[in-house]
Amino acid sequence: MRPNEYDELLKKIKCSDDFRKRMQEKLSSPSIEVTEYEDSVSGTEVITAKHSWGRFAAMAAAFVLVCGAVGGGAYHLANTNRITKESSDISEIKTEETTEETTSIFSKLKAEKELYHGDMVFKQDSDVKFRSTGLDIEPFISYMDQFNMDNEIDQEDFDETGRSITIYFYEKKCDEELKAKIEQAGDSGKVRLYDEESYSFTLYNNGCYTMTDTAEKRTTYHCFSNGEKVLNDILEMYVDDEMLERINTVSKTEMMTALQKGFDNYNDGKAYYYPANSNEPIDCIVGDRSGFRDELWEFEWERAGIPSGDVDFYYLGFTINVDGYMQIYVDDMENNYKLKNDSDLEAFRAVLKKHLSAITEFDNVTLSKQYVLDMFDDNYTDGSVLYSFFNGQITENRKCIVNDVDGLKNELSDLEWVVSIGSRDENEEFNDYYNYVAGVKISRNGYIYPDSGSKYNAVIKLKNESDLEFFRSILDTHIVLDDYGKVASRREILDAFNEEYKGDMATFHTTDGQDDKSKVCVVTDYDLLRNELSNLKWYSCNTDEKDIYRDFYVAGAVISRNGYIYPQSGDTPMCAYKLINENDKERLCEILDKYIQNTE
Repeated sequence: MRPNEYDELLKKIKCSDDFRKRMQEKLSSPSIEVTEYEDSVSGTEVITAKHSWGRFAAMAAAFVLVCGAVGGGAYHLANTNRITKESSDISEIKTEETTEETTSIFSKLKAEKELYHGDMVFKQDSDVKFRSTGLDIEPFISYMDQFNMDNEIDQEDFDETGRSITIYFYEKKCDEELKAKIEQAGDSGKVRLYDEESYSFTLYNNGCYTMTDTAEKRTTYHCFSNGEKVLNDILEMYVDDEMLERINTVSKTEMMTALQKGFDNYNDGKAYYYPANSNEPIDCIVGDRSGFRDELWEFEWERAGIPSGDVDFYYLGFTINVDGYMQIYVDDMENNYKLKNDSDLEAFRAVLKKHLSAITEFDNVTLSKQYVLDMFDDNYTDGSVLYSFFNGQITENRKCIVNDVDGLKNELSDLEWVVSIGSRDENEEFNDYYNYVAGVKISRNGYIYPDSGSKYNAVIKLKNESDLEFFRSILDTHIVLDDYGKVASRREILDAFNEEYKGDMATFHTTDGQDDKSKVCVVTDYDLLRNELSNLKWYSCNTDEKDIYRDFYVAGAVISRNGYIYPQSGDTPMCAYKLINENDKERLCEILDKYIQNTE
């Protein structure tokens, strides 16, 4: 029953003129009820690109295996716009008879379509952006009848994304029921024309959709090959041009947030360029990350489905298509964008060329001092450092501080650096591992990683291996441990001993080791010495404590009878270890006397 038919019905019902007037106003008002909101987002226009992105899903899935999951984005890309039988051919003719047991929910709805109205809700990131009520569902049924709606997918293959449409189908009421409701409502004017929905349809812009039969408490799962197009087509059926323009606009705030998230998603140190006619990516670097972000932000963007097929694209934490598309994951939600103005395409490509360079162009080129300084986050000023190390079983973290931030940055940038080209595991000691996070990620093996605040996206390494020891001395001068008092594990005490020491000769010193009165000793059982010492309780302390250097042995480590162990494990130690319990000093001396004997 349409609004003009309800109007005629009201004229036949005995009720006050005021009530009739209010009901006529409600029935003649526009069907769309808009929920106001700031920074309208989404987009509905379907764009047909010169090229398409068909290979991308497979490439992204392979990329996960090679480089690891990137904020979950590459995994989702492989599941986006999947092609299934129900949507591979919209003109497919369905001729098979269906039984009662196999009748699809859509088939039931279609057979009873004259009995229902529709209410539509459009959501963006779970927020309701507008509603449209009292819909004629015939256009929807006719449109969906182009697809094979009977085929289903497994529920575990179903993904929800950021934009969705839900249509609730409510049963119409006959004239007598409507009349009774109006009389019952009286002058309140509150009349509910229908009750709980009989069916519902929810479509996400990645193509996944559900059909629900409320009476049977049954939900089926499906997927279109181009969900963005289907979603936009349905919007155009029921939404006026003004509203379409509003929801098609991508705000500056949203785009800046999305771009920042995109750049932060991935810190491999490289960008990857995938030519349309090649399966092998070309390694690239990003020059001036913040400048690149800002220039992309200056363009006007709209929402659009990502086309499938072959096309040149870059991956650098998010995906950029050279035809003007971007796909960015924000909080695991897929966001697809396209340049709003086709006239911006050439300028857009110029920005890509400006900021994305083949990494081979930097082969063995000494980087400028400013380049290295720009690797550090501009906001890094407090000197806080996280130091990570592998203790033989697990990776442990310790807090450190930089005693002179500017001094550290300047001295490191004075060394000669080059872009790290080639396999990431070319240096097994490095192997994706860094020691310090201090406004940038630094490996003691001579590498610097970009962090999220870095302007550049490439790992750099010392040009000259001969600079490695000087490089480490810079780190040791400016970075000091800041978590003294931490209980040491047994493994840490064992690792404090130099692995090259085999436990034969040792020396004993009464002062700081500079006098001539040191005594030669013999370690009778080195393994038992280490094991029994590691069974005592120790905590980390400053290496400057004076008692470390009185009455001490040098036996793979400095062991003081005053209750200290000073590591001699290779690199400059960040801390020494002290007995937690003073009473353990006597036990310590017993162990030393048991396994270390004077030869004089």
